[in-house]
Amino acid sequence: MNNYIKPAGTSVLVAMAVCLTAGAALAFSSGPLDGLTAAPGEGNCTQCHSTFGLNSGAGSVTISGIPQDYAPLTPYTVTVTVADPAASRWGFEFTILDIEGVSVGAVSNADANTQISTGGAFGRTYAKHTSAGSQLGQGTAASWNVNWTSPAEGAGDLTVYVAGNAANGNFSTSGDNIYTNSFAMSEDVTSSVPGNSPLASLHPAYPNPFNPRTQLSFTLAEGQNVSLGVYDVQGRLVTTIYRGDLPSGTHSYTWRGQDQQGRPQPSGLYFGRLMDRSGRDLNRPIKMTLTK
Repeated sequence: MNNYIKPAGTSVLVAMAVCLTAGAALAFSSGPLDGLTAAPGEGNCTQCHSTFGLNSGAGSVTISGIPQDYAPLTPYTVTVTVADPAASRWGFEFTILDIEGVSVGAVSNADANTQISTGGAFGRTYAKHTSAGSQLGQGTAASWNVNWTSPAEGAGDLTVYVAGNAANGNFSTSGDNIYTNSFAMSEDVTSSVPGNSPLASLHPAYPNPFNPRTQLSFTLAEGQNVSLGVYDVQGRLVTTIYRGDLPSGTHSYTWRGQDQQGRPQPSGLYFGRLMDRSGRDLNRPIKMTLTK
């Protein structure tokens, strides 16, 4: 994940500039800036809350609710907890990245104490607290829940990067402790997706990377009803290339980098999935990289 070393100072400089503006004397009670989780290439909240060093206090920030081995396309409730015996106001921010440093999965709010945003130097997606979620007056610890649906099969190892603010409630950036942590996840290899189905074989896309089109092909050992679809890194269907009955043999289809409505898709990582009539994957999804 060190492939983001080159632009590492970008978010740091942006955050420092904001801290120095006249309007930034108060802490970000309505939610921190994007890109302060200490993930690769990012800064952290001590750029503004600079009284104490990072992770130097008596508290911590932790993540729970997701397993070390996640199942693809599965909903989880992620719980973030920030604890510190001296704090009385709270905040957090987290992001979930693949080995390329790209946000994966679909994140949504569980209640009014959290919000979702996309931005920062790398356009990553973040969950963070709201103003109501800063829980002024709450002592010892605070927690937040966020919904996360894991990406499609084939996303591989993921890492959660989280930052927590244990603030003293003085409505400024002074006297607060900042904590960071990370949590590694592996894709569950015992999922329902077979490694090699005796009934079908999904071949690598060609060319790959591609622009603007690539060929997807598969071989069926016997005739059956199948669907061939393209999904984004958050597990959302982009387009269905084919759905219906096919005889045995090899079949090829072209994806032109467009969604179901014919709209061109942005550069990035996509997954081709071959499924049977019930929606069960016949093989592990293949990765495709669209470049522009």
